[in-house]
Amino acid sequence: MGSFVEPFSEEPEITPLADEPAVLDAPSPGHVVLAEYIGGQNCPPCYGSASPSLKNLKNANSDEFVYISYIPASYGNIYTSQAGNVAPMNRVSHLSSDGANSAPQIYFGECAKGTSSCYQGGSGGTNAYDNFFSGSGGKSNNMHSTVSDYSMTISQTQNGNNAVITVEAAYTGGGTSDVRVIAAVTEDICNSYPYADGSKPGHCWKKWLNDGSNSGPISMTLSSSPTSHTWTVPVSTVNGGMSNMMTVAWLQNDWSSGSARYNVLSATDSSMVPPIDVSIDSFTAVSSAGHAGIIAGDMVDLSLSIKNIGADVYADGGTIEVFKVDGMTETSIGSTSVNNLAVQATQTFSTTWDSTGETIENNGETRFRARITVTDSIGSNNVRDGTVNHDAPPTSVRPQADGSSTTIPRGGSLGFDMTALPNDSVDTLDSMTPELEVKHSTQNSWDASWVSIPTNTIGQGENQRYVATVVPPVSAGSGDYDIRSRWTDSRVQVSDWLVTEDAFTLLNGLPTVLSPTDAGYAGVPTVKVDTLETVSMVGLIADAETPLDQLTVTSNSPNFVSWNAAAMTMDVQFSAVDRDAQNNIRNQGIQVTMSDGEDQNDGTIFFSVIPNGAPSWSPIPTQTISEGGSVAVALTQYLSDTDNNGQDVSENELASLDIHVVSVTPAGIVEVIRTGQTVNIDTLDDDVTGTVEVVLRSSDESQSTDTTLTVIVQNINDAPRFDMTGLEDLRLKIGESYTLDTSLHATDVDGDDEDIFAQLTSSEPGAVNPIAIGVYTMSWLTEGPKLVQVSLSDPSGAVSQFTFTVNVIGDVIMTWDEGNGGDLVLEYDTVDYETTPKVTVSYTGTETFTTVDVTWQICNTITGMCHTIDTVQGFDQEFQVISVYPEGLRAGDEIKVDVLATDTDGFDYKSVKSFSLLSSEPQVMDSDGDGVPDSDDAFPEDPTETLDTDGDGVGDNKDAFPEDPSKSEATGLSTSDFPLIQILGIVALFLIAGVGLSLLFVARKNRVPAAVDWSQTMPAADYSANSMYGGAEHLFQQPVAPAPAPVQQGPPLPASGLPPGWTMEQWSYYGQQWLDNGGKL
Repeated sequence: MGSFVEPFSEEPEITPLADEPAVLDAPSPGHVVLAEYIGGQNCPPCYGSASPSLKNLKNANSDEFVYISYIPASYGNIYTSQAGNVAPMNRVSHLSSDGANSAPQIYFGECAKGTSSCYQGGSGGTNAYDNFFSGSGGKSNNMHSTVSDYSMTISQTQNGNNAVITVEAAYTGGGTSDVRVIAAVTEDICNSYPYADGSKPGHCWKKWLNDGSNSGPISMTLSSSPTSHTWTVPVSTVNGGMSNMMTVAWLQNDWSSGSARYNVLSATDSSMVPPIDVSIDSFTAVSSAGHAGIIAGDMVDLSLSIKNIGADVYADGGTIEVFKVDGMTETSIGSTSVNNLAVQATQTFSTTWDSTGETIENNGETRFRARITVTDSIGSNNVRDGTVNHDAPPTSVRPQADGSSTTIPRGGSLGFDMTALPNDSVDTLDSMTPELEVKHSTQNSWDASWVSIPTNTIGQGENQRYVATVVPPVSAGSGDYDIRSRWTDSRVQVSDWLVTEDAFTLLNGLPTVLSPTDAGYAGVPTVKVDTLETVSMVGLIADAETPLDQLTVTSNSPNFVSWNAAAMTMDVQFSAVDRDAQNNIRNQGIQVTMSDGEDQNDGTIFFSVIPNGAPSWSPIPTQTISEGGSVAVALTQYLSDTDNNGQDVSENELASLDIHVVSVTPAGIVEVIRTGQTVNIDTLDDDVTGTVEVVLRSSDESQSTDTTLTVIVQNINDAPRFDMTGLEDLRLKIGESYTLDTSLHATDVDGDDEDIFAQLTSSEPGAVNPIAIGVYTMSWLTEGPKLVQVSLSDPSGAVSQFTFTVNVIGDVIMTWDEGNGGDLVLEYDTVDYETTPKVTVSYTGTETFTTVDVTWQICNTITGMCHTIDTVQGFDQEFQVISVYPEGLRAGDEIKVDVLATDTDGFDYKSVKSFSLLSSEPQVMDSDGDGVPDSDDAFPEDPTETLDTDGDGVGDNKDAFPEDPSKSEATGLSTSDFPLIQILGIVALFLIAGVGLSLLFVARKNRVPAAVDWSQTMPAADYSANSMYGGAEHLFQQPVAPAPAPVQQGPPLPASGLPPGWTMEQWSYYGQQWLDNGGKL
């Protein structure tokens, strides 16, 4: 025996071994054996003994001996990738765990290095390993004792440039076995790594066959039904093509790339072909119309090919059959007989299947199974499944259960964040509106009562989603549940529902007695005392997974008689009626034990036991209403009554039974009003929910019976609300900032106010800005009403919107009351020429002002010049409009009054225009037309008399003694009788009066008013005057004209006389200017 541990310094002369006497084949151990061999291309004992011994052992025991060779370039460096020492396997490092370089090394059944019973270093002769194989001579093949409980096969077929390799294994030891499958592609004749003498090793490693992530060998859970795994590798992996590819595989209970050792359970290679083996070579299921999937009504083409892959001709007949598979049920679609098959011969069979009636599910498939019934050595390749995909509508993304699990325990619930995804790239999220229902994956009955979904989505864009909560009832069946929603698929079919399979799993349940809050609860049954009663248990006992007629129900109660599973009824008989202290009948219970064959559960079924002849109730179904809703329940259908002999009473007598409401528990949720034999149930508030038990009593002439009506008031999520208090009349000045904290106004009646999300927006960009969560500032640069929109949403997706208006104010306009009402009232005493008016300005509104400026001025409309201005502080202050001219108002003068005020909130108010008063000529009354004003005329109604000097009531013209009040005889003379001297005297008197009046006008005309500097008070110098005085800037910017220079008299009158509307006084002042300007001022 030789072994090499150091590299050669020079190649020694190779001396051929002496011929050895022929030996017998190694005895069979009765099971398969695995050996792993480490050699080297330059190792003489390797090509002189080790490889020949392995080949002889394989040739003599082809169906029981499996080996693999790891061949490095040199035995002096065996830990190389050429020898298969690559991650993650690092098999050479695992076997030769001490790190030494030597060859040859042989390991049987994952033997530890140095263990002489199953490991050998060095080799001599050509049968060096026979004792290890046979387990004789103190040696062991080190295979696990259960090796005979395992079976393995490898098939490898060429598909173009690739090889399809399938490892199949089964375990017949009872139950299941978890294994790791170590597999590798080798070269049968090692063309890639020949020995130095020109010979070639066998089964040299080329590639590990690992799991999809290349993290290690694949895992399998084996049972009596074969389990398989397939890899696809290039044929070029080996040197010599497909015919030189040898796949080697073995099973271990675990694996390691370190020094740990595990049990080798079985092994095989692709050369271990049974003498007779017919397998299903291919099996396909495709839509007859060429679609990628099917919808109900499509035809499906089913095609399969079988092949004799054994070593002998097959001529034993048999059957080819195709089935549709539904769970554990197989339904035959078509069959034919198996022909005689030469080695590698094939036979095909095709049939079709009509998918009409098939339930199309989201991402679902229909499964078909091809089976051949033949007489061969390996049955694991006689069955193959094929599927055809369903062409379903779009589906929802599988909900996430609080970020962890999709499993719901009994009595629990599961919250889901749900978003819809298109199933076939035809639809988008924007085009879909989902409705969600659930069903057990093995049933076809959908139910939405478990699911609560808000009417609105939350989030926007990619975050748009629905939030749903699934609350399975206690009676719901365990297992996987599907979710469906309404969508449209790529084939333009409108599917009512989109199914997502196995969306969540409900854990296994037990048989149970239903309670009033469970769906399908039938209510409390009524039975008669001392009467054998048969009561249906439908709606009283349920098992989510086992039909009621397959349950076993027993009880130790003396009131329990028997259980009839087929009829789903229980026979009971009660010996007494149970009453409370008020003599009301109370329910009685029977404790039962329910079993579904695997598990059992206890529960109590309650009965209303009534006297024979008392009114009786049949169970009243639970009533479910939404908060804010109502329902009316007609009770007659649930009532029955008998006489004392047990005979049913007439319909009229039944209709005359008295019904009233005994109790409503708890109070404060619903109001129950009875009308005849109907009860009307109304919720008391839009925001109250819960389960209510209403006890009803039916009475005949002598007896009464109670029953319980259960009412469930379901919650409907309410959107948040926004209190506008303090915002209805909100006013801001231009540029003023206002801070609004929405949390002080937002409430959620059925949620936490802190969870409300608030958003404020305005039509003017930048006017409303957030400064904290729910806190915004508002400010505008232009006046007018500004609309602010408030959007509130809660975590359940309910959204509400509100708006309020902010009045942004620059200046508040005040109007003058000129007969039609207004904010300002102006009162004055006169505007006559040569007067000084007294004026009072009052405010009629409700505002309170901190400052008030009442500004008045006098401007002349004839000259276009202003000559007087002043300001008074406050309303209701009487002030005099004193002209710069001593005589007061003159012809053409106009008084203009304006108001500017500031209120306590800082808002500015101003009059919309000036209040204008034009001066006017005094009205002179001369009733008798004698030229003397009535005020100076002692006889205003007598044109012949004007004076009564002596006051005796007789005019001087008629009074002979005008200065003697004691005498008053009339002269009786006419004017023609007057003495001439008297007439001349009267004329002289009038002439003197005329001259005096002329001198008076001249004196006035020569007066010069005191100089006043108006430049500081002219409206043109006041930058707010242009708006206050109606925009008459061009008028008020003219300089104030000085008083006209005094003249002795006016110019001569034109031929046409005085200008229209002028007086002689005006002509004296402005006549010359009028003439100079061509008849204009």
